[in-house]
Amino acid sequence: MSLPRAWAQVPALVLSCLAAAVWASGRNTALFQGLNAAASGLPAALWAMLTVCGSVLGAIALLAPTLKTQPRWLASAFLAAPLAVLFSEGSKRYFDVLRPAGVLAADSFNLIGQKLYVHAFPSGHSTTAFVAAAAIVLAWPQAGRRHRAGLLVLGVAGLVAFSRIAVGAHWPLDVLTGATGGWLCGAWGVWLSARLRFWEGPGGVRAMATVALATSLALLFVDAGQPDVRLFRIGLAAWGIGGAAAALMQGREDFQQ
Repeated sequence: MSLPRAWAQVPALVLSCLAAAVWASGRNTALFQGLNAAASGLPAALWAMLTVCGSVLGAIALLAPTLKTQPRWLASAFLAAPLAVLFSEGSKRYFDVLRPAGVLAADSFNLIGQKLYVHAFPSGHSTTAFVAAAAIVLAWPQAGRRHRAGLLVLGVAGLVAFSRIAVGAHWPLDVLTGATGGWLCGAWGVWLSARLRFWEGPGGVRAMATVALATSLALLFVDAGQPDVRLFRIGLAAWGIGGAAAALMQGREDFQQ
């Protein structure tokens, strides 16, 4: 269960280099406007649904059904969470960067969902998406198939992160920095999961399933800033509730045996 070093390092290196290039170019605002305009060619509901998946509640709901077969994925994400929160929320408060809505005229970009003004840097949704991606890729059970799975998972995480630009909530530098930090935090969580192996026993799976059940239920009442995709949010919550309930039932069967 050793951490695959190349996979742990290369995505973070690429993302950090892209972030540095955007910062050095001084074109963060222009790049946001171009990407945001390009994204408006696709349905707003698509970007809203992707951005809901990048919320903490959405990400846990997505991973909940994997508890039955790959509990290490969610365990790695949970172990990464404290460091990820410190990175994301701490940086938001320290740098206190204004979001696009706090800088640009309302008619100069496409806004989808809730209008936010402050605490732009880094993107918390991007951090969450790449924590989940790292947990899956770096803890992938078959090393020989990690390459193919990794490209797919990174692509999905990239779309979720990009949705934050598409909905008008974050600058490109926020997204790239959040993704970099999320990947590194996720790698830390995978490393810890090889040492704190609570996820191998039915008790650990039940505890994670209980948390996943509670957060998925909360998704029914929290719109994650995108009230126009309520049916999708309900469906995502049901997905998480079903996955968590299945893991709880399996854990009960294992305990009875």
